[in-house]
Amino acid sequence: MVIKRDRRTPTVRGRQLGIELKRLRSEAGLSAEQAAEALGCSQGKVSRIELAQTGISKGDLYLMLDLYGLSDLATKERYWKLAREARGRGWWEDYREVITGGLSAYIAFESEATELRTWSWGTINGLVQTGDYARATFGGEPAGRGRSAGEVDKLVQARMARQRRLTDGSLRLWAVLDESLLHRPIGGTDVLRGQLDHLLTLPDNVVIQVLRQQTVWHAGLNGAFTLMSFQDHPAALFVESLTGDVNVESAEDVEASTLAFDYLRAAAASVEDSRELIAAARDAL
Repeated sequence: MVIKRDRRTPTVRGRQLGIELKRLRSEAGLSAEQAAEALGCSQGKVSRIELAQTGISKGDLYLMLDLYGLSDLATKERYWKLAREARGRGWWEDYREVITGGLSAYIAFESEATELRTWSWGTINGLVQTGDYARATFGGEPAGRGRSAGEVDKLVQARMARQRRLTDGSLRLWAVLDESLLHRPIGGTDVLRGQLDHLLTLPDNVVIQVLRQQTVWHAGLNGAFTLMSFQDHPAALFVESLTGDVNVESAEDVEASTLAFDYLRAAAASVEDSRELIAAARDAL
């Protein structure tokens, strides 16, 4: 599912509510069309609510729950609490003119995750980038050619804001990096040196492993991806694409990518050996 700009950015709470409402509708033996007819709305509205692409009022939610045979007031209040939480305004809304589409959805999920497992081979993961390295990536990518200096500034600020959860310890990150990233001078030699120095000073809740270039075959050849874990929601998978991060919600795809990540970290250099590889690359600059 690729998130469109003209729709609400799904959050974890929104997806939880949507999944629950779809389950209740299915258990009631109703199609989306039948539910819409009974509720006096369009089938599209029912689908958008279930996909967390639009919010829902308390009145509409209670009507929907009544239709699905759920009349207990305490249970209804629990669902309404979930709906209210899903409507909360995220900090990234302050950057909505530059954070759009797939990136907006990615950050919304990331803000509620407890752990990220990532495989990177194009650029170093954004959560551990320096400001200079981030600026170079935004200015160098094809889309960056049409961005103003102000837009790039805002994108860099937003990326730095995302890193606060690593600093305060509320998010764990396990990142496997392709060794080529240690030698790719994005932004120039000085920027790369500063970036490699930064990788060597990260907090304990961040684990960095490097996959050596001599590894001929590995489980990440199909491209970069991120697995997100949550306290009370199934794991989510985001796959990197040319048009933005794509959220894949298939349980089979999540399971396959989890296995791929396990293979990647097993094939990569150990944490200590990875630090030596990073330090050697920095010293060679």
